Amino acid sequence: MKIEFSDEQLSLLKEVLEEYAEMCYQEMFEDKRVALEAEEKFVKDEYNALADAEEERFGKVKSLSEYIVKYEELMKNV
Repeated sequence: MKIEFSDEQLSLLKEVLEEYAEMCYQEMFEDKRVALEAEEKFVKDEYNALADAEEERFGKVKSLSEYIVKYEELMKNV
């Protein structure tokens, strides 16, 4: 499978991925903060699970972003 992007599209894609990764990162910390401040165990558990999901999503988005950078470098050499 081959997908071609214009330089403008590729720049926008990288920008969107970076912004989304930052949102995931911030949400992860917010969920951890709420979990620490919660008094009830079920609330702590729920927010810790949300934080874990955001951390996983952050990792996936960062991996995709790194892949896009490698794609861009590869396409410059074509």
